Amino acid sequence: MKRTLILTLLLFLFLPLHAPLHALPQQKKTTPQKRPTPKPKTTPTPTPTPDLRPAAAQVAEQLKLLARFLYVYGKISNGIETADEQAKRGQPSQAVQAQTQQTKASVVANIENLRAGLTKLEQSFYSDPQLQQYSPRLSNAAQAVANAAQLAGANRFDEAGRALLSVADRLADLVVEIR
Repeated sequence: MKRTLILTLLLFLFLPLHAPLHALPQQKKTTPQKRPTPKPKTTPTPTPTPDLRPAAAQVAEQLKLLARFLYVYGKISNGIETADEQAKRGQPSQAVQAQTQQTKASVVANIENLRAGLTKLEQSFYSDPQLQQYSPRLSNAAQAVANAAQLAGANRFDEAGRALLSVADRLADLVVEIR
């Protein structure tokens, strides 16, 4: 009996070592549960503002041309008015009168060239979707220059000069607005 008891005890001791693996209870591996990582809040990337400096530079160039013209225009228009006053009194010669008429035509042609430059600039603004909002302002400026050309053609040089000054103001405001 002792012998059976020892044999049974030994059997119980060695049984777990010799038992097949599938018979043993399997332990479940406990891995730490992954918490879902919060996704970083995606703020919408702001659309970069377009660089309008080249457009502002184009308007500024037209403004410079207009300013240079106005500088010379003041002197020329005073000379034309003086020549017209002398013509009314009958003092100048035919050559002086012809020169005055040629100067008047040249002034009107130069004002038309300014208008053509503004119209070309307006068309380039109109064709660019980012600049279309400024196109009407250029159109108004070109129209004011066209009116100045008509006034100069009608010997109303002072009024034409004032119209050109208003265009210079508009262009300066537009440069500031674009930047």
